[in-house]
Amino acid sequence: MIDVSYGMENGFNEAVRLAEDTLENVKFVRERQLISKFMSEIATESNKYCYGEDNTLKCLEMGAVEKLIVYESLNTIRVKVRNTATGTEDIMLLTPKQAKKPETFQDATTGFNVEKLEEQILSEFLVENYTNFGASLEFISDKSPEGSQFVKGFGGIGGILRYQVNLLGLEAMEEELDEDWDDDFM
Repeated sequence: MIDVSYGMENGFNEAVRLAEDTLENVKFVRERQLISKFMSEIATESNKYCYGEDNTLKCLEMGAVEKLIVYESLNTIRVKVRNTATGTEDIMLLTPKQAKKPETFQDATTGFNVEKLEEQILSEFLVENYTNFGASLEFISDKSPEGSQFVKGFGGIGGILRYQVNLLGLEAMEEELDEDWDDDFM
């Protein structure tokens, strides 16, 4: 029996908070604890977090993600493509609307079409491959205030990292490598 001070949704949230010990295995409580840990990493500026599709996938590829957090209704489509002119392969992350537009699959610089090699919902790809990256996978909903904040504020995908990763430094290094690569051929 739990006494609450509020009614409706606020009362429900208070009851869940007060009964956390009893309801430890309930998804709502686990989701709240997970997002709280994620927010704590951000608040302490530990650089042991990532969010957004691109940054999270980079950290996954580095093996840095300990807990991968994904919105259960994430509808991003992961498309592996090959540029028909250069033969290079790349990964595109698209909305369902973008995936249906033919102009999405044209190389902006050459005008050549890119060939679709694989197409899969990103969350399905992550379910099939998260263990290959050494991460644990947690799905969240947008039903709790914390889950809703994660979906709206962080794009519905992120992670708690094993070690610090300076994503700004990583992006700057990648840009520098791209420039050096271009300079070598000019």
